[in-house]
Amino acid sequence: MTKYLTIFLSVAFFVSCSSEVIYEDNDSVVESKQIINHGKTLYKENCASCHGINLEGNPNWQTGVDEDGHRLAPPLNGSGHTWHHSKEQISNIIRYGLEVFIDNYQGKMIGNENLSDEESSLIYEYIYNMWPVDIRKISR
Repeated sequence: MTKYLTIFLSVAFFVSCSSEVIYEDNDSVVESKQIINHGKTLYKENCASCHGINLEGNPNWQTGVDEDGHRLAPPLNGSGHTWHHSKEQISNIIRYGLEVFIDNYQGKMIGNENLSDEESSLIYEYIYNMWPVDIRKISR
């Protein structure tokens, strides 16, 4: 009995000290904490001013417009429509804006071409990992 308790506690200690991988239901790997934290930092620097610090978007995003007549920023926390898009689409929107998908787009989601492909992917990974598990399961 002591042998099994020692093994269990050793494994529990090893897993709790590891910062490399978070596991969710069905043993699928989410992403490392470092990747998510880096994405969070990039999100705060490049996206939070419009989409909110907690990815909540503007409360009137579905019907409201700003003083320039542009649509308001949607939530990115899984309560809006963002999760319906692929990782590639979202990463491209983060970097290049909606003009990639909409001809003659004149809104405020212009993207940030100063971000690298890796950085826009890191922002996506942070956003993705903030979605509820049930949405993550069907979104990839």
